Amino acid sequence: MSMPEAGRIRVDTQGAVATLVIDNPDRRNAIGLHMWHAMAQALDELSADTNIRALVIRGEGSRAFASGADISRFDQERSEPAGVQAYAEATRSVLHRIARSRLPVIAMIHGACVGGGLNLALACDIRISDEHAVFAIPAAKLGVGYGREALARLAAAVGPARAREMVVSARRLEASQALAWGLVSDVVPHVALADVVTERAQVLAGLAPLTIMAAKLSVEHVLLGDPAMAQAADLAVDACFASDDYVEGRRAFGEKRVPVFDGR
Repeated sequence: MSMPEAGRIRVDTQGAVATLVIDNPDRRNAIGLHMWHAMAQALDELSADTNIRALVIRGEGSRAFASGADISRFDQERSEPAGVQAYAEATRSVLHRIARSRLPVIAMIHGACVGGGLNLALACDIRISDEHAVFAIPAAKLGVGYGREALARLAAAVGPARAREMVVSARRLEASQALAWGLVSDVVPHVALADVVTERAQVLAGLAPLTIMAAKLSVEHVLLGDPAMAQAADLAVDACFASDDYVEGRRAFGEKRVPVFDGR
């Protein structure tokens, strides 16, 4: 008898900023296969909505951003090679959508940010945590493999030596250590976290979308070395200089006013 699927993905919007919520608080926002699929669908819908200009990802409740894969569902979802591959592809499709999106993405982190949850946060452009957040990759305690792309993102954030240490030792980092290592951009008091993230997201929403996308694609190429990504990044950079936003940016600079970009 199969276990019921716990958890869901919820999207809230306020003006030009959307918030994607990992909503599985009873399991510290563990992410099952159906939630990765729901995340991909939500990200596609947000990307198609030109009124949305920035995205925040957070976990529901006070205990976790995301505690990684839902281990209670491993027998159903990741016990056979086909299931392992399907889960990896679902995860990778979400991370690619985030890392290559036209939207700037902020991970708003509190509580546990572990395993696949940390992988999700590393795909985001900015990571802001409260002082109580903890970070770890416990793969070595479970016997699971941690993928090449995930380790490339981790190494880009903290350096190869510290990435090895985190994975080999399954070491847990407190927020202050994560900040010192470069795993997060900022650590703020818990009571201020939502306001700080909201303010940052609103600023990002006013910036030039084509420039943001070009930068994100370029970083993806640097991280993963994909020749197709290099071509996409070069085309995106060229598109910036051919855009109405480039004209608007120059004009606003000359007129000493805030530019109004529309992503064209």
